[in-house]
Amino acid sequence: MPHRPVAPLVALVVISIGSGHAAWAAKKPPTTTTTLSAREQRVQELRSLVGEASAHEAVLLSEIADIEARLDDLDDAVWDLTKQSTAAQRRLDTAERSLKKAEADQDVALTRLGVTQGQVDASRQQMNQTVAAMYQRGTSEEQALYVALVQGATNATDLFSAQRYVAGAIKTNRRELDHFLALKTEADELKHQVDARAEEIRISRDEQISERDRLRGLKDQALANRAAAKSEEDRQQELLKEVQDQKSDFQSELNALQVESGAVGDFLRQVQAGQRLAPRKKRMFKAPVGAPVSSGFGTRVHPILGDVRMHTGIDYAAGMAAPIKAAGSGIVVWAGPRGGYGNAVIIDHRNGLATLYAHQSRVNATVGQKVSTGQVIGFVGQSGMATGPHLHFEVRELGTPVDPVGYL
Repeated sequence: MPHRPVAPLVALVVISIGSGHAAWAAKKPPTTTTTLSAREQRVQELRSLVGEASAHEAVLLSEIADIEARLDDLDDAVWDLTKQSTAAQRRLDTAERSLKKAEADQDVALTRLGVTQGQVDASRQQMNQTVAAMYQRGTSEEQALYVALVQGATNATDLFSAQRYVAGAIKTNRRELDHFLALKTEADELKHQVDARAEEIRISRDEQISERDRLRGLKDQALANRAAAKSEEDRQQELLKEVQDQKSDFQSELNALQVESGAVGDFLRQVQAGQRLAPRKKRMFKAPVGAPVSSGFGTRVHPILGDVRMHTGIDYAAGMAAPIKAAGSGIVVWAGPRGGYGNAVIIDHRNGLATLYAHQSRVNATVGQKVSTGQVIGFVGQSGMATGPHLHFEVRELGTPVDPVGYL
């Protein structure tokens, strides 16, 4: 049966998002494309057994494999949330530090502004007295300039410009005017600093609120993933128990298939009596279907029950009703139902080799028929001990199953 890839294993760990960081954030190993994790290996083992299991066991194994894959996806999601929450926490910490610094800077600037503004007011009062005295002593033209200096000036630049016109008249009082202008300039600069700090405070506070909201959302996602993982693990435990409880039933069905496989071997040994076995070489046979191999030849250990099972051929993940072609020329010696193999065709290639094509939906050959390489002999199905459409293909040497890959 076709197998879909799954994500690598990382132990699902509960994370805590808030003021602290996830404790296990640095523990997840890097994912590679060449190294299989323990969970990925388990998923592959479970899926590889589906083609050789009874219908009920195959359903259980498929669901367990799906759960393993979903848990792996949850692991990846949790890991991603951990990275995001760590980054968000760092940004929140930065925003809080920026806010505290901006508030402290603003407090200093406000204090300095208050002191300087008091000095400006005192200097302005002194200036007013000086200008008033100058006004009383001055000519009518000078008096007009003095009025402009006091009443018309709106800022330090205006005052400085005005005083240049009457510099000669107030030369003795220039020190007072310069002091006033310097204080006024300093006060303006401090006011600008206060306004800038206020904007920094606003930005930092907005960032702080945004990051706190983001952390809250990440925490909600983590809790949802944790609940989902708990539900998946509970279901997985139920399925594992069911597999264990029905071990004897599954084993009986598997034994029946193995007996049928032995019967095929005995049958072929009778049919091929006296034949000389051809030397094994690559490309002697052509692939019977144009589909990927989903389960290989050989023994494997059941990942749940621990028993050793033999897969006597290879499975092709071909779709329902896909045409099955003869891997080589020969004579059809079996065409029809064959126990756990379902609808099967067996071809004797007259050189000690035979090929078997199982689980067909419809057989397109008859016993005694001569077939050539590439001739359609049936169609993919899921008859017999098959839980989904696929082709089980065997190569046998004088009745004994061998790895077909050596001949393809």
